[in-house]
Order: sequence, then structure tokens, then C-alpha cells
Amino acid sequence: MQIEKYSFHCPSCSVCLSKAEVVELNTLRSNGDKGVIRLNISIGNYNYEHEPDVEFDKGEIVDFYCEHCKQAVHSDQYENFALLIMKVDTEIEFEILFSREAGKRKTYIITEDGIESYSQK
Repeated sequence: MQIEKYSFHCPSCSVCLSKAEVVELNTLRSNGDKGVIRLNISIGNYNYEHEPDVEFDKGEIVDFYCEHCKQAVHSDQYENFALLIMKVDTEIEFEILFSREAGKRKTYIITEDGIESYSQK
């Protein structure tokens, strides 16, 4: 899928979570540590920055939250995936699922035509 311009939104409050070239979300680790993560907006690019600087444990499930409404952005249907809404314009939007499991680089775009899968080993 080649889409030039899009933005990412919270599935609960619809606020835009993308700024410049990143999506910004709050994080909560299983040990109770909180932070802010900035994910690259390019689908299939798994680079990120986290404050404070942290090394996630492989297999660790990270909770992601909207910085505006503080609601978890987790998929109800797929337990270990986060859910964002990708808006192309006012009428076209898709669901984006990405793995909450540290080290598992999987992203899915759900469209009316099907599911596109992106991953990196």
C-alpha cells in the first residue's frame, strides 16, 4: 500500500497522536515503569525513542496509552496488539495493529479489502 500522507489517531478519543515523523504514546511496563515512546510513522520501520532511555526485555508485553485521554490503545480482538486509527483524509481510515511484545516486529493494516502484513526479523 502506497499512501503518501496520513496521520495516526487514538481509537478512543480520536485525537491525533502523530507529530512530524513520530507517533507519541505513553508506556507502562510490567515492572511498573512509565515512560513516553516515539514510534516512527513509516509502516515497517521499527525504530523508536523512549524516555527515559530503556532496553525492553525480549518478549515483554508493553502497555501503550493515549497521551490525551489516557486510555489504553489495545486491540480488543487481538490481545497482544495495540490499535491505532490511520486517517488518510476525512473519509478514508484504516485500523493499524502493532505488536505489544518487545522484539516482535509485526504490523498489520486492516482495510475494507483485507489485511496487509509487515514484519521484520
